[in-house]
Amino acid sequence: MSKVIITAALPYAYSIPHLGNFVGSILPADVYYKYLRMDEQDVIFISGSDQHGTPIELRAIHENIEPSVLADRMHEEIKSLFEKLECTFTKYGKTHCDANREIVYEIFNALNKNNYIKEVKSVQAFCNVDKRFITDRFIEGKCPYCGGHARGDQCNDCGRLLTPEQLIDPICKICGKSDITFKEEKNLALDLPKLELDTRAFIVKNSSNNWTKNSINKSLSFIDEGLHAREITRPMKWGFPVPVKGYEDYVFYVWFDALIGYIGITKDWNPSKWRDYWLDKSSMLVQFMGKDNIEFHALMWPATLIGSRLGFVLPRTLRASEYLLSKELKFSKSEGIGLNIKTALEIADADYWRFCLMYIYPETSDSEFSLEVFEEVVNKIMNDKIGNLINRVFIIYKKNFDLIDESIEPDQELIDKVEKLEADYVLRFESIELREALHAVIELAEYGNMLMSKYQPWTLVKNNNKEKSIELSKIMNLEKLIIYKLGILLWPFTPKASRNILSYFGIDKDPLLEMLDVEYNKIRIVDKEIKPIFSKLTEEQKKKFEVFK
Repeated sequence: MSKVIITAALPYAYSIPHLGNFVGSILPADVYYKYLRMDEQDVIFISGSDQHGTPIELRAIHENIEPSVLADRMHEEIKSLFEKLECTFTKYGKTHCDANREIVYEIFNALNKNNYIKEVKSVQAFCNVDKRFITDRFIEGKCPYCGGHARGDQCNDCGRLLTPEQLIDPICKICGKSDITFKEEKNLALDLPKLELDTRAFIVKNSSNNWTKNSINKSLSFIDEGLHAREITRPMKWGFPVPVKGYEDYVFYVWFDALIGYIGITKDWNPSKWRDYWLDKSSMLVQFMGKDNIEFHALMWPATLIGSRLGFVLPRTLRASEYLLSKELKFSKSEGIGLNIKTALEIADADYWRFCLMYIYPETSDSEFSLEVFEEVVNKIMNDKIGNLINRVFIIYKKNFDLIDESIEPDQELIDKVEKLEADYVLRFESIELREALHAVIELAEYGNMLMSKYQPWTLVKNNNKEKSIELSKIMNLEKLIIYKLGILLWPFTPKASRNILSYFGIDKDPLLEMLDVEYNKIRIVDKEIKPIFSKLTEEQKKKFEVFK
């Protein structure tokens, strides 16, 4: 069995990720990882904090602390929040670590040796108010292509990569002034034009392996426009120093060491095993990201690995989500502002956010999030369709245990329908259609509710009628089977609820797919107090949303 490496785009350790960041990469990667673990595959899940860059350096100056102290503090807080959201990384590391530094130097030296590094002269923004060069992320203006809001390295609206001098009406984000001049500065760059043919061939070959359409279309479009050398250094202090004479006051540009961070963090996880994954030609690298990260992951990352000729595994599958939008609620990366994952957990537990965000996961198009959407998903789907079904089945089964013969087989055609929905769930996961996999779980719950309405088992317990007792046994044995399977299938999406459901069957371990293959009469419900699996949103919870409008 091939090894699988799952990665999620590294959150920037400057601030708490908001819901859009979470559903764009970390959550779907975690859901897919949990599924592969259920399938007992040899899989690791790697992510971590992107710790370098100007924003962290400037904030550290403002707080009068070292950038490393700030970056590590934010790393620990973000890591803790992801753990509360039930994300089970093999390693949630950080880019500023010795293991990543070693890999960065190894890859850079190989690229340099292979003549894929060149010195370039570029124009860099200089703020005449702050008397310093300002890097790409601290200059903003209008995008020359779409007119949208853009930083010095990328447009937030159309996703194009930019250089600061391309911006229209640029403003320094430090002082807010437009007193900016552009001065020539040398830098080292990755010679992408030399790698263009190999990179295109890589995309054409691999894009049939469950790439999202936007990953294919955007990456080929970027190549068709013509690649240019991309700078990998900056005249800064915070970062990995560049080991080249004449560049003593430079560090590697944050995008370069952040991408390599996937390998570095894996090495940090296990110095003796990381090569088994990253240097094994049969390993499958599956990467999750937002669509604004496509160019980095589809072009510059594989080009870097190809050019190094070190034999590292190239991405097999790229899953780039669209955007999570909200017209009424603020999503902000600024610490303490907006509906980020920290404030979200103050409103509702992890299961509710995981389920709702995957229900509207922007897998193929932008999705809209609002209080109304959250309330409808929690109340009508989680509570009414799934939670109520589970509670009703357990209550009826417990109250009428003496009347139910567990040896009586449900009608085969009804079992066939359950197995069909189960197979659809597996098929959706195999195609990495995660939202649709969740919808298959919901459809199974809807089927269980339909059977309850149709057969009305509560009416079959009267008068101790033998014929009705057989019908009661048939339908309740089937409903018990459905609830048991729901407990397993919900695991990647709502781990706490899954554990609670399976505890009623005496199961206290993480579920495996092989557990689905069980005879209806081998499933036993234990004697345990029945409590709700999900609850509706309270008025108090809904009021907490008001501060984000």
